[in-house]
Amino acid sequence: MENYSLVMVEWSKYRDKIKIHIDNIGSKANDHELYTNIDKACSNEWAFLFLATDGFVILRPRHQQQTHYIDVSAAYCDSGNALLKYQQHIINLASCGNAKYIEFYTVRKGFNRIAPKYKWQYSGKYQHFVIWRYYL
Repeated sequence: MENYSLVMVEWSKYRDKIKIHIDNIGSKANDHELYTNIDKACSNEWAFLFLATDGFVILRPRHQQQTHYIDVSAAYCDSGNALLKYQQHIINLASCGNAKYIEFYTVRKGFNRIAPKYKWQYSGKYQHFVIWRYYL
């Protein structure tokens, strides 16, 4: 799989441009507060926007039970499969932050079918989401 590069950018400069994509993700996931929650997290620098030429990811460093991990709050790519396309770069960023794993919530059945092929491990369910983890 190709290695797609991501660059951290200032949220306030791109938030209006990517809002439609986050709203679409939220609509598909039946999470109508997704953009509001991401906007708050990025505006307060709790989460960070990374751009690629064809999409973006929003990553949020987390700490729970003495474990550091990275939450993928949203991932989008014009041609689809954003998380898998940007996976290597996300892994590199997570490793720099001493994360133990990367976590991703999804309602996408397609991702659920292919996730194990890319070393994602099923971690459980929350409401209507399937939780996947990539251990570092």
